[in-house]
Amino acid sequence: MSADAIEYVRGRNLADPHAARVFMLLAEHTRPGAGPTQDAQYAMGLDLRDAEIPALAAEVGLDAQEFRQQLRRLKTLVPMDVIEHEDGVWEIVYGTAYTDPNPAPEATFDEANIPRIKAFAFPGWDRFSTWGRDEGLGHLYARLYLNTDDRDAKPRISIPPPRHVLRTVDELAAAIAEAIAPYQPALPPPPEVIKLFLAK
Repeated sequence: MSADAIEYVRGRNLADPHAARVFMLLAEHTRPGAGPTQDAQYAMGLDLRDAEIPALAAEVGLDAQEFRQQLRRLKTLVPMDVIEHEDGVWEIVYGTAYTDPNPAPEATFDEANIPRIKAFAFPGWDRFSTWGRDEGLGHLYARLYLNTDDRDAKPRISIPPPRHVLRTVDELAAAIAEAIAPYQPALPPPPEVIKLFLAK
């Protein structure tokens, strides 16, 4: 359970009691630390499998179909993404990245000491994706998997040296933002947002 997610959802003050209960249930199932760096509420998310919905619906006194309708309706009440994937996964992302017009906090890096491998925490890509510094060439790389991908398969997106000669985190963030844009049903994230998730 994420205290930041619960605090964020309480702050939305949804008037519709069904929508409010469903949104709070999502917050209760959002894992702690789902937001990057200084602002834990900047973006949070979770994936639900359709098979989990009947049990979740029962927790808030709804049947499964009503719960699905409330999930679809939530994105009309609160700026957020509720994405239904063909494989039955519901990808849900919310937070101040959607509701706060202020710019994201800036991520800082010690460019000289980037580790060989680091997790990439962007919602929807955070299960198996990694990035880091290639020890042989010294350039940065990323291996990106959607959360619905098979971790034993080849990465959906590979940004390796020497084809990509990326020496700074800013360059890597720009390359990732461009590469994942076709997979984002909402507006693709700008490099500044990607950089925040690289810092997490």
